[in-house]
Amino acid sequence: MDPRNAKYPIRVGLLYGDEPSGHYSAALALADFFPAPVIEPVFINLAELFPNAGFILTRAYLGILNSTPGLWDYLYDNDLVAQVTKKLQTKAFPYYFRTFADAVQKRGLSAVVSTHAFAAMLLAKRAQLDPSAQRRAGGAVPLFAVLTDFYAHSYWPARGVELYFSPGRSAETGLKANGIPSDRIITSGIPVRKEFMFGEDARRKRKELGLAPGLFTVLLTGGSKGLGDILLAAASLKNLLGRLQLVVLCGGNKKLYAALEKSLAGARHYRLVQGYVENTADHLKAADLVIGKAGGVTIAETMALSKPMIVFSPFPGQEERNTRFLLKNRLAEFAEDGRSLESLVRRHMAHPGALAALKSNIAAAARPYAARDIAAVIMERLLHGKQGTAGNPAQG
Repeated sequence: MDPRNAKYPIRVGLLYGDEPSGHYSAALALADFFPAPVIEPVFINLAELFPNAGFILTRAYLGILNSTPGLWDYLYDNDLVAQVTKKLQTKAFPYYFRTFADAVQKRGLSAVVSTHAFAAMLLAKRAQLDPSAQRRAGGAVPLFAVLTDFYAHSYWPARGVELYFSPGRSAETGLKANGIPSDRIITSGIPVRKEFMFGEDARRKRKELGLAPGLFTVLLTGGSKGLGDILLAAASLKNLLGRLQLVVLCGGNKKLYAALEKSLAGARHYRLVQGYVENTADHLKAADLVIGKAGGVTIAETMALSKPMIVFSPFPGQEERNTRFLLKNRLAEFAEDGRSLESLVRRHMAHPGALAALKSNIAAAARPYAARDIAAVIMERLLHGKQGTAGNPAQG
């Protein structure tokens, strides 16, 4: 793109899988760092673009996790399944090509940034079309891919992506195994919003939230959808209420919220149960310890604020792999059941020095400025056709 001929602001599509979700949060984080006079972010929700497919995929995903989680672990990163899926796409996705091409054309996009593998696969398939079909499918529009987990699975495409932004070496190994050359991979970290870039005094945040400023505070979160065994985790810590206070984020899970309100009804002075929260930065800043699943963006946000984390009931697939990354690099602890969770929390309350050591490891590995760095590289590439850098390689 020649900046002398460009019309400003340049419209850049931010493509994600659903909202609320970690993919959507990553897109929002990137938008925070696109300067308005230069870049106009255009959000594209795949679930709205392909409503039937999005509904079916979401229901299938949740159904497999609830009934046969081992099956999801098998499907998640299976080379044979990935190869079959990629072959089917060429024949089964012409409708999705056309729909997406129309969306790119109608929105006048000059580039697309995808935070979701399915979206990247969809647009990357342009490389396999004939020239006229490529033009209709937005062939001149560069695609950038941003990973939101610490490992790269087999579904990320090898062709059709201008640059990949990777959390670190573990993800880069997976991308290279998919056939992606090193010169198209940039180490950046997982993007988080500006609110997570700077820590604040935990006591002051607790006071703002109506909590006891001086009491040890545990944040229990199930992500934007309130998934995972949150009820069991809360029940495991119930006997400690009074010695600690508990903040629970239920996301959009109304059944979980009602169940927790009932379960913790007798401890109103020592708990705060919240439904969906647009931005969880204040709650994270108020916590001494975070307990939750191992979603990539949740981990990145927690690490950006140097908050110690205990992983509890991670989902098979990407979350189990994220957990392995954290444990390998001594960036979190893992509780396999309610009893071990309670034991870990008791230990940290009695020996705060262990938390301090964990926080030191986290601070050294965190990449709170990932969104800023990714946005800078994308703008450099769009305006000058040069590949920038996004900082030093992350641990992993």
